[in-house]
Amino acid sequence: MQKLCNFADERAGDFLTRQHTKQIDMINIENVRQLAKTYSLPLTCIFYNIPYEVRTHRRYYTPSGMFVKRKMVDIIPSGIGGGMDKKAVGERIRLIRKALGLTQAEMGEKIGRSWKTINRWEAGERDVPDTALKLISSTFGVSYQWLKTGQGEMWERREKTLLEELEAKTKELLEKLVRIPVVGRAGAGFPESPADIEAVGYVLVSKETFQKGGKFSVQVYGDSMEPTLHDGDFVVFKAYVGDGSDIPSGKVVVVRNYSGELIVKRLTRVNGSIVLASDNPKYPPILPEQFKTEDLRIVGVAVKIVREIEV
Repeated sequence: MQKLCNFADERAGDFLTRQHTKQIDMINIENVRQLAKTYSLPLTCIFYNIPYEVRTHRRYYTPSGMFVKRKMVDIIPSGIGGGMDKKAVGERIRLIRKALGLTQAEMGEKIGRSWKTINRWEAGERDVPDTALKLISSTFGVSYQWLKTGQGEMWERREKTLLEELEAKTKELLEKLVRIPVVGRAGAGFPESPADIEAVGYVLVSKETFQKGGKFSVQVYGDSMEPTLHDGDFVVFKAYVGDGSDIPSGKVVVVRNYSGELIVKRLTRVNGSIVLASDNPKYPPILPEQFKTEDLRIVGVAVKIVREIEV
């Protein structure tokens, strides 16, 4: 057990002068005050074991075996060791920063303080102004009462409000979207018979895109349409029936082959004839004479591209 006073004067025996007694008292009070600061001890109902050799201020001591006990409130002035102890407040600021995954510089930037100031607050080297506590509370959603005194919950009860806002925004967004099928294969009756498709999934498009005729989509596989279209992109298209003569040159179209698979190509015209070209030059174009032999038929004209980007 640590002694709270310097017993160099014990050489004088049990008979200490009044001046010595007063000096030891002052040492005891200062040491206990420092302990209260260090460990943020509350003022009431907290006892600290003090060696029995401490014989001054006996009216505060209660003998108990080898040790005596004394109430902290009897010797520590009001305000020491309480919720506003700067070291305790600094520890709570550090806890907030760590919980949010911020550096001292990042935290300081958000509240207009330097990292050195944050560092000194956390180390208990500087008092934290009440205005700064309120700023930290409002900026990071921390309870001002907890930050100041350590009482109550750390975070303000905003979870329900945030969830309600998120749900409202999600609902609003979904009301503006329409789900359309991703076509994997199409039967001979498509697009005259929209039911003659094999849907392999769905994508969401805006109501504006849907109103423009973008009621189907197909996923791009491979790199034949790079750099315009990448593997995994979705082409939203409107159904088309015809020989392609009324489709402007340069449009991206969806073509059905003999086995019902859908491929994406760019329609161009060479000497008045339709050619289905790939944007990637390493792939040869599909010439008009191949249309009949491969049973190719244009079934859609692209309206929009939907791309998923990984970050």
